[in-house]
Amino acid sequence: MTDKIKLAVSKYLKRKKERVIIDLVISDYNKSNFYVGLVFNSKIEKFKVLFIPMDVVDDNIEEYVCYQFINLNLVNYILETIDNSKDIYKDAKVRDKVNKMINSYYIEINTHVGREDYTFKTTKYIPKEWMFLYETILILFEHCPNILHGLCEDIMGVLDDREDEILYQKSIDFDLFKGDLDKIFNNCNLLDVSYLEKVNGMYFSIIDNELVIVDYNNDKNVLNLYCTNNENFDDHFYSCLLKIRENAFNKFYKLMVVDNISDFDKTNVIARYYLCYGIKNDCFQIIEGSSTSLLPVNKYRDGLIRFIGDNNEELEKMIKDI
Repeated sequence: MTDKIKLAVSKYLKRKKERVIIDLVISDYNKSNFYVGLVFNSKIEKFKVLFIPMDVVDDNIEEYVCYQFINLNLVNYILETIDNSKDIYKDAKVRDKVNKMINSYYIEINTHVGREDYTFKTTKYIPKEWMFLYETILILFEHCPNILHGLCEDIMGVLDDREDEILYQKSIDFDLFKGDLDKIFNNCNLLDVSYLEKVNGMYFSIIDNELVIVDYNNDKNVLNLYCTNNENFDDHFYSCLLKIRENAFNKFYKLMVVDNISDFDKTNVIARYYLCYGIKNDCFQIIEGSSTSLLPVNKYRDGLIRFIGDNNEELEKMIKDI
């Protein structure tokens, strides 16, 4: 959010005689910008939640403000939660979780409780260290227009255990299928792409023994890129994106893993699912979250792993060979 918009919000609050208790600033999140604030209006002595869609705001900010009154019990709960969690967030390192490698997907939370001001900063997701803010953020979003529900799910994904936090090295405004790759990646080397598959809306690939993840927002043309090689990754990105455009996919093997053989017979089986790209040192090479890992082949021999999918003949042959 630009300094001009921040100033506009500040002037609006001062004019309305509204004091901020906690606010949430979301900047360049899939090219969208929002302001959400829990405020106290001294004129009517009521608490309310403000929502401002910053992308459409001009100097006349009042025309775009939405608000909903909030129950005092909920406000007291928020105040108590923030005040009682100081031991967690008094360390500045806990409050600064920004991914320094990209400039977009910025999330900022400012608290003004008990005459103390704190700023929390992160990128894309609310981190697990901020679990004490989980219900507070949900309460704020519940008092906002429905268009923000999808955004709430996205930024809370890590806390909901729906996805692992991926520390993308690049976030680019780019049309994956029509843009000029050579303008984005200059003089890159073409590497061997061993595996490439789209799973749960994201592209996963193994390139030169490194994991590459591509998250593409087709509506906004926003490209998020991650590689386990944290130093020389442009060659990996270029090679992966080129293969995606060529539709040159090579599927991973799929593993279903349980703790007890009897779990396979249960209706609601508690299992873990992994993408697998081969065997090394008597272990399956798997993708676990945003990193690679090893899973002992002995678990398969013990009956705790099943292959799923339709391309497992090569994997079965690898096991027989060892």
